Amino acid sequence: MKDRLNGLWGDEDFLDWYPRDGRPGLSPAQLATVCVLQFLLGLVRERGTQRTDSTHVLAAVRDLTRLELITEAVRAALEEIASAAPQLLASLVDEEWGRRYGRPVRLGKNPTRPKTRITNAGNDAIGLLEHLHTHGRGHVFGPRVQTLRQIFVQNYYRDAAGRLRWRTDDDGGLPPSSRVIVSPYDPTARYARRGQTTRWKGFLTHLTATCSPEGANVITDVATTAATTSDTQALPDIHTRLKRRGLLPAEHLVDGGYTFLVHLDQAIREHQATVTGPLPGNPTRQHRRNEGFDRDNFPIDFDRQQVTCPQGQVSRGWHGPTQPPHPPPPR
Repeated sequence: MKDRLNGLWGDEDFLDWYPRDGRPGLSPAQLATVCVLQFLLGLVRERGTQRTDSTHVLAAVRDLTRLELITEAVRAALEEIASAAPQLLASLVDEEWGRRYGRPVRLGKNPTRPKTRITNAGNDAIGLLEHLHTHGRGHVFGPRVQTLRQIFVQNYYRDAAGRLRWRTDDDGGLPPSSRVIVSPYDPTARYARRGQTTRWKGFLTHLTATCSPEGANVITDVATTAATTSDTQALPDIHTRLKRRGLLPAEHLVDGGYTFLVHLDQAIREHQATVTGPLPGNPTRQHRRNEGFDRDNFPIDFDRQQVTCPQGQVSRGWHGPTQPPHPPPPR
């Protein structure tokens, strides 16, 4: 095969796909050859059985506290400007700035004088941004300057008197984790957690593969999403991509993270694919302690699109599937 296919592509053709550092992997040219051959040899067929699972992926960035984040964001922006237009910093950066931002920021969770550092970092960030707005006309700034602007807005605000304030949970000013930037060097990475133990900053990868007892099992779809994207949100997109490639399964095996009723119904109606997996458990406090009312005490009538509470009251609105998840049996 190598003699016949040699010259179609080489490892150099895939340089832009791989970072310069990291653990050595398989030859990308060999991987490309395998991907092509698995389709030419008919290793993947439509309407078989496939399975999907997800795993968390760590971003290639350092774990930063909020104070370290804003301080490092200023330093990253300064480095970017110094490389592209150093003359803009001549009247701004002095020896004090050099001491603060001359090296990577490492403050830890219990830095000395935290309030002073918070104030200094905020004043430096807004001072740098205003300086660029005034003196940087005609210059196109890179992504780190834009990221600094977003990080500043996410962590500071001005009160009614115009004073700079640090956002806290008490004032309700912190954005949701799906939007919070966790590193100035990768603004797409997000913080997420699963259960009580798994916490990470990065992304989520969904892997779909055939799982037929006959023949070789191969990967049919790989998707990387934000870490805060739930498995249920990813399932419709997976089916859309498989349909476009002519690889829709007849049965799709998943874990409890993907079994959202609306999407199970959508998979049957739009793709004739049966999604099989455990339904999510009931995590509510009432259910765990067996006290009060939990969601299992509210019967759902899909035919009438009604929900009845334990005291007999019937809901007036309906937010969910427009038809039963499975067609009624024939009469």
